[in-house]
Amino acid sequence: MKTEMVMKETKADTSKQEYIEILGDTVVPSRILLSVIISIIASIGGYFLGKSIFPQIAEAKMVSSYSLLLGIGGSVVALIICSRLFKPSRILMEEETTSEGLEEILRDLQADPSSEYELIKNDPVTKKEMEELGILDTFKRNGER
Repeated sequence: MKTEMVMKETKADTSKQEYIEILGDTVVPSRILLSVIISIIASIGGYFLGKSIFPQIAEAKMVSSYSLLLGIGGSVVALIICSRLFKPSRILMEEETTSEGLEEILRDLQADPSSEYELIKNDPVTKKEMEELGILDTFKRNGER
């Protein structure tokens, strides 16, 4: 019997923290709030810094454009700062699973194996990827039941 590799997601931090879902990702509210504050300060700070510096070194009609670019640069700096401060709090672990495990995953996702197999069968790109991963046969067995 052929086995497949499935990525299982677990939380690295076992302490009881409250999480919220934003754009399909689960985050800690305090971290997202701090990230937003850092981003606002860096981008608006960069814009107003440009408004005070660029009138002395650039043409008057270009001051707003240069200031906006400096504000965008501040957003990029904020992105780097936030990515350094807030590391992902999840660990992905690989574990082997059998076709029964795949059936359980499909049940958890409330997906019908036969309709999933039909979608895979009718899409040559997806079918090729599933063959390369070695899991097409499992979908085929589950889909033909």
